This record gives sequence, C-alpha cells and structure tokens, in this order.
Amino acid sequence: MTTDTKTASQEYIEWNVDLSAPISIKGGSLPFSDTPMVGVKRMMFERRGDEIARRATSCVRYAPGSSFKPHSHPGGEEYVVLEGTFSDQNGDFTKGWYVRNPVGSTHAPFTKEGCEIFVKLSQVPSTEPDYFYLNTNEADWTSVSELHKTLSLWDSDLEETSLNQLKAGYQSTEETFDKVVEYFVLSGSATINGTQYEHHSWMRFPANTPVTIATNSGAMIYRKIGAGEVRV
Repeated sequence: MTTDTKTASQEYIEWNVDLSAPISIKGGSLPFSDTPMVGVKRMMFERRGDEIARRATSCVRYAPGSSFKPHSHPGGEEYVVLEGTFSDQNGDFTKGWYVRNPVGSTHAPFTKEGCEIFVKLSQVPSTEPDYFYLNTNEADWTSVSELHKTLSLWDSDLEETSLNQLKAGYQSTEETFDKVVEYFVLSGSATINGTQYEHHSWMRFPANTPVTIATNSGAMIYRKIGAGEVRV
C-alpha cells in the first residue's frame, strides 16, 4: 500500500492527493473512523482539506437511524450505494443506485435501516448543472465478452466512469489510458497488476500506466478514467 502519512492533528488534510503517484489500498487495511455526526463513520481513501473537503474519496457507513447535518457540496458529489438505503430530500436510494449531485447542491442525508456508500466529493465539473440518478439494477448492461459486462455511469470529455461485472475466469489484455485511472472493488476479488484485491479496495494509477485485471471468483469493479483535480 502506498499512502501519505500524517500526524493525528493533520489527519486527512493532505492524504493521497498526488495524482502523479500510484496509490493502492487493500480492502480492510484502513479502519472506519468517526465523523462529527453520531452513527456516521468513514473509510478515507483520499482527502484534501478538513471537514469542508476540497477533494475526497471514501466509503461512508451510516448506522440505522443516523443522519448528517444539512450541508452543501461546492464541488459536487458522486456516490454509489453499496448497502442499505441512503435517503435525502431527493428520494430513497437503495443498493445499486448511482447519483451525481451538481456543484453547489445541498442536502441533509439520513437512513432508516442503515447504509453504506462509496462517495467522491469536489470532483464534479461546474459544467454539469443537473442532478443525475441511475438504478444500475435495472439498467441495460453491455456485454463486452462472455465474462465481462459493463455499464456506463457517466461519459464526458473529462471522464469515463463505469461499473464492470467480471465473471470467474476473466482475464483482461493490458490496457493503458491517457488520463489518471481509478478503481474500486465493490464486491468479490480481483487481481490488478499482479496483486489481489478484495472488496473495499481502492487504487489510482497515473496516466499511461499499464493495467491488467483478472479474477478467479468474480468481481464488480468501479472504474473512472479521468480521475482528475477539482473541476469547479
């Protein structure tokens, strides 16, 4: 695992934000830590800034009946619901929903049954003025091969974000991308560039890094090509 180290007083102020450095964090190697809200914990993969983050990627876990105080997202918000039901004034989002909240959006999230989300803050461009919702459970996936299905979550000049469902025995060819590329293992396990990663693993590679992916047992993987700097 390659990470920046900080003292307790500096925690998460500058954490894994150098886009020119490869980062790999195996699932389970980082703890869920407390947030200012009772019942809400997070596993932080990258962060620039304190509680008002100027860039952040994390898993956030809400205990049943917990909530987060009303807050805004100056750089927008993107998330995938991993478990349970995540709610705000825009609706109830169950496991498998993908949501993009635009720059300047405000909400007060809560959950009745408990939930967990994979969330990215301050990484939505200001040119996206609208909210976007996609239920990946009911969407039309594209078959790339017998062992690989993909679902586009967002596609623009700045990024290509997708979910990739890989069946047991899948082996990719080597790929390179001219932008920073990021992966998160939602479920299952996969071998990426020779290292095995279980669910909750997160990694980011600089542009033009060769990447190969294989799985013996199957996996669901989030991929973002163009995981760049804040775009507000």
